[in-house]
Amino acid sequence: MSDGAVNYTEEIVTYRRVQGGTPPNASRECIKVYENGKIRIQNKKSNLNISVGNADHANHFLGKRGSDAYIVEFDVPKWFDDFLNESAIPQKGYKSNPLNQMGMAPKIVDPTTPGKSYELPYPWIEWLEEYSKGGRIR
Repeated sequence: MSDGAVNYTEEIVTYRRVQGGTPPNASRECIKVYENGKIRIQNKKSNLNISVGNADHANHFLGKRGSDAYIVEFDVPKWFDDFLNESAIPQKGYKSNPLNQMGMAPKIVDPTTPGKSYELPYPWIEWLEEYSKGGRIR
């Protein structure tokens, strides 16, 4: 007999960001991870570059940033990832693309590197912070 409770399992997608490293190849430390798994994006006025899905893109850049670099990982709901994929446009020709939503559309970046990556402007950065969970440092 059921107790009436419904167990929903939400599909998630893992996002990553390479931070730190050795100058001059270091990457800004934009994301802070708290013990409870929440993340805080320190500067919401600057675009934020992230790797999406498998770790190929993040691992590629981890090797370029130097010995003090690390990867921040966090999870977002699949619906958020779907929304990002539907809204993103290529970086090449971004400014003249009418789909750029006055500069608020995510950019598809690094098409010649392994994996998938985006550059997120405001308000995407705030949404990312709001809907992410399970933040961790790898």
